[in-house]
Order: sequence, then structure tokens, then C-alpha cells
Amino acid sequence: MSGGYAIVDVDEDESSGNLQFKSFLEPAPAASGSASPNPERREYVVPYSPFNIAYYQVYFDVDTTTVLRRVARALVPQGGFIADACDGQVDLYGPFWTLTTLILILYTTSTLTSSLQAYHAGESVVANIPLLSTATTLIYVYGLGVPAALWAGTRWLGVAEWGPAEALGIYGYAMAAYVPVSLLCLIPYTIARWVFVGLGAAASGFFLITNIYPIFSPEHKWARLLVIAVGALHAGVALAMKILFYSYAVAGKVDDVDVGGDTPAERMIRALLP
Repeated sequence: MSGGYAIVDVDEDESSGNLQFKSFLEPAPAASGSASPNPERREYVVPYSPFNIAYYQVYFDVDTTTVLRRVARALVPQGGFIADACDGQVDLYGPFWTLTTLILILYTTSTLTSSLQAYHAGESVVANIPLLSTATTLIYVYGLGVPAALWAGTRWLGVAEWGPAEALGIYGYAMAAYVPVSLLCLIPYTIARWVFVGLGAAASGFFLITNIYPIFSPEHKWARLLVIAVGALHAGVALAMKILFYSYAVAGKVDDVDVGGDTPAERMIRALLP
């Protein structure tokens, strides 16, 4: 929602006795030609304010069924996600928990495979807590920071007219593809892992581009460059996830590179440099 107002549904229960509450919200004007409103429910326009909690209510007013349906829709890469799956109103609850779930899945699967590696090598199993901070930083920076920066950049350049909620929602739901990829990458075969990560990156990247590109003004000279940058950055994050979290093997070696005991930064350097 790029405007300065949010629509909030308020239920009225006249059976609550003599206790009455006065609303200081402005009633939303009824659309011409629309059906008669439900007398038990009224919609109010909440003016935008960064300190007005009621304004953000609409972005979290979803249930588990709705979030799961939108996640399933995001796993099938196609355009029109906000208009079709979200009915024109994207939420922020689903994207946040999608990113958080991905962080936990990344850490759990990586810890499990590294523990099996240490067990077969006769070494003691040690919890890799820095790996959790690495996953948290990578996923939250990319899933929250990048779309916020992209929204700010497009508004400054005048390339697109959209709100930060749309940017955060598209990026958050796009990362849902890596949850099943993380589970499939428990298979200890390097080629299979590359295939799974590649398919996940292609599906989520196609979802991003097909839902972001229509928002951009096609006649603007920066539109195509921004789309290329979005795709390139998404591919870079997929490569980083493959090296950091999907490079463990029960045998202790991946692509003839010993990964045992390396920090995430060392693993990145050793995988990229010959």
C-alpha cells in the first residue's frame, strides 16, 4: 500500500451491555454502486503515521491458512502475486516468518550434516553457533534490507510507484523456495545439491522478476538495469548459500576441498579461489 491510509475492519457487538467505546477513526467512504455494507462491520481509514500502530494492523491481519496459501502460490513462479494471491494487499507477517523459518532450516540442516561428518571422522560434535549468526545476517539483510533499499532507490529515481510493504512482501515470499531446497540438500551428493540450489534460485528469481518488472516504468532508462541488478544479486545470494550451508559432506570433502573446521568466510574464499 503506497498511500497514506490503511483500511482497518472493526467489528461491532451491540450485546456488550451499556459499555460503549468511541472511535476516533474516520469512516471510509462507501464506493458507488457497491453492495450494502454489513451492519455488524465497518471499515475505517487510518491515516499514516510511523507511530500509529493501527496503521500497521492491516499488514498483519492474516491467518495461517492465508499465509500457507500465499507461500504455496509463491512456490509456483508466475506474475501477479500481489493482485491475485494477495487480493491487492500484501501482508508482512508471512514474509517475516518465511525468512525466519529459512534461517532455522539452514542452520538445522547444516548442523546435522556437519555433525554426521564429525561423527564419521571420529571427532567430537561441536555446535557451530557462528553459523547461525551468519544465516541470520545473510537472510535478513537480503530479505529485508535489499527490498527496502530497492524501494527507496526506485522512488528516488521515479522508476516505480509502490510501497515498502510490496517490496518486502515480494522478497519475503520469494525466499520460500529455499526451504524445500534446504531439506533436499541433506542428500550428500554435490551434483544433486548444485541442481537443487540452481532450481530454487531460478524459481525464486523468476518469481522476483515477474512481479517486480511490471511495477517499473518500462520507458525509464534505469528500469532494465535495476531488473538485471536484482537478478544478479539474487544469483549471488544463491551461490553464497550453496557455499556456506550446502557444502558439507559426510565424507568430509566437497569438490576435493576439505571444509572441516573452516569458518564461513574461509569456506567462501576457498570455494571461489582456485
